[in-house]
This record gives sequence, C-alpha cells and structure tokens, in this order.
Amino acid sequence: MENNIIKSWNKNALEWIRVIDNADIESRKFTNNAILDLIGNSPAIKILDVGCGEGWLTRSLGAMGKSVVGLDAIPELLENAKIKGDGTFYQMSYEDIILEKPIPEAPFDAAVFNFCLYQREGLGQLLKQVKKSLSENGYIAIQTLHPFFLLQNDLGYKSQWINDSWKGLPGNFTDGHSWYARTFESWISVFKKAGLQLHQLQEVTNDDHKPISVIFILSE
Repeated sequence: MENNIIKSWNKNALEWIRVIDNADIESRKFTNNAILDLIGNSPAIKILDVGCGEGWLTRSLGAMGKSVVGLDAIPELLENAKIKGDGTFYQMSYEDIILEKPIPEAPFDAAVFNFCLYQREGLGQLLKQVKKSLSENGYIAIQTLHPFFLLQNDLGYKSQWINDSWKGLPGNFTDGHSWYARTFESWISVFKKAGLQLHQLQEVTNDDHKPISVIFILSE
C-alpha cells in the first residue's frame, strides 16, 4: 500500500507543487488557517511536520517563531521545500518510522500530520512511534478530511477505501492511489490502540458552514 502511495506522489510531485503554489485548492484557505492558528497559538515551540510535502506548513510555522523539522518520503517535494525557505528537512517514510528508525532531532513539543494519513493498517503503530519522539507534555495534531465527506459523495457512513486520492482536486493529476476514509468511531479506535487520548477536536467549516476537515489533538 505505502509503495503505491509513494509511486503516485513521485509521479505527481511537480503538479502538486504547482497547485499549492497557485493556491488552487479552495478549501485550503480554511484548513490552512485552522491548523496554523491551532499550533501557532499553542505553547509548543519545537514541531515535527510529518508528511511535510513541499514545506508550506513548515515555513509558515517557522515564520510564527516555531522551530520546525519536516519529514517526507518524496525527494522532489523535499528539494522544493529546501529551495523555498528556512526549515530542516529529512527524507523518511512512514515505514521507516514504524520500523523504529530514529526520527532526527527528537524530542519535539508537537508532531503534526496535515492531510497525509491514507493507510488502513499500521496507523496505530505509526502514531505510537511518533509519540515516542515527543517531549513529556507533547501532543500530536492530525488534520484530515471530515467524515461528512462520505455523505457528501453519496457513500455509506462507514470506513472504506476510496479509489483515487486526486479525484476532485484541481490540476492534471494521474495514477491516483487508494486511501482509507474513516468514520469518527474508526479514528477513535486507532487513537486508543496507539495509547493516545483525544484532548481536543475541532471541526473546520467553509463559508457555507459545511464541514470540510477535522483536527484531532492527541496526547498520552
């Protein structure tokens, strides 16, 4: 599964960079502000941006006075991140983390996953390992598509595989990978397996007051 995700991202990296640079994804004006406000206003100083992509969140948090390290598996995205500004970046996959490869520059006050969790299996183990890289009062922030997405797309309200990760996004994307959409119940079950407590939940809405994402704040 992870290999298919990495292949798809390697193939679409340049198009993703173009779409992000042009701010073509309408919902991002809401979701970007939400994650920045939440983490930027928290006492956490040293942040791990897991699945950092081309580094917009790493740079934005750095501009707010945070010390941020970005991790990603896609070389082209990391190269772009390094060119665009300050921040420290390392190539590392979720599989590396699950296999207990040390996360550079740990410990961190917070770790953030922003729209980058696609897998069904291994998610609890991934979160459990990232938890080990946190300082004593550290937290994990996850922003993901709101489960309301399932109903919006006339799908049953149950956790399920979605065929094409790029469907519905602006841009000329190809070879979309599958991703696993979860209900709230499924997310809570994963957190429990990882030994994490749900500390805060924020639902992000658009101008029409429709939910577009959810942010989970987790700690031990």
